[in-house]
Amino acid sequence: MATAAAFDTYRFIQSLIKSGFTEQQAETLAYEQVNLLNSNLTTTQDLEISRLATEVKIEESRAATEAKIAESQAAMEAKIAESQAATDAKIEELRLATAKDIAESWAAAEAKIAESRAATDAKIAESRAATDAKIEELRLATAKDIAESRAAMEAKIAESQAATEAKIAESRAATDAKIEEMRLATSRAIAESQAVMEAKIAESQAATDAKIAEFRIATDARTAAIQSDGEKHRISTEAKIEEVRISTEAKIEEVRISTEAKIQSAKYDLVKWIYPALVAQLGLYIALTKLLE
Repeated sequence: MATAAAFDTYRFIQSLIKSGFTEQQAETLAYEQVNLLNSNLTTTQDLEISRLATEVKIEESRAATEAKIAESQAAMEAKIAESQAATDAKIEELRLATAKDIAESWAAAEAKIAESRAATDAKIAESRAATDAKIEELRLATAKDIAESRAAMEAKIAESQAATEAKIAESRAATDAKIEEMRLATSRAIAESQAVMEAKIAESQAATDAKIAEFRIATDARTAAIQSDGEKHRISTEAKIEEVRISTEAKIEEVRISTEAKIQSAKYDLVKWIYPALVAQLGLYIALTKLLE
């Protein structure tokens, strides 16, 4: 900061009086010289204070800008990490749910197939047992009829051997025909029942495969949609980061331009105040020189 040298007012007035000035003129000129010196000293001190205040404001603005940039960058990084963690958690949750649904679907399908197979085996076994029972019943009845017929025939052998043998042959042929007819009917019933059961099992298997395929397609679609959303979110996040960076650089450039403008204005004001003072001092020096000659 500039300091003022001591000004000897009395000596200055005496010098002016000796040079031909009146006492009032000398005192007036000395008073104006003191005011001029004080004005120059005050202007210089104000300019120095303004310069220091400008430097402090520039430093505070720079520190605040760096703090805001760091804070914005930390917030963006935290949001990106949080978004990435949430996306990974949702993908893992969907994968586990999908695996669970597929396992439950497979288990249900296998249970239905096993249930259908067991029911079919039970019906076949039941039909076979009923058929065997009917055949055994028919055999027993036939054997009974044959025995009765044989007893009757033996009782009537004396009456008509030829008629008895003819009736026995006729009865045997009829019995064989009935047995063969019953066997064929039983075989057809078993074949039809087995064909129906196999058709139902095939139909159930086809329906189960269709549902599994449909579920796999839906799962793939949901996975693709989630991946697409994750990519969109990543692109949006990068765009926001770039936007913050550009905005921050613009603000920094704006502060720099504003600071340079203030410094230039301060320099201009300094020159504007100092130049008239120098001119005044030069004029006063010339006037004093002429008076002292």
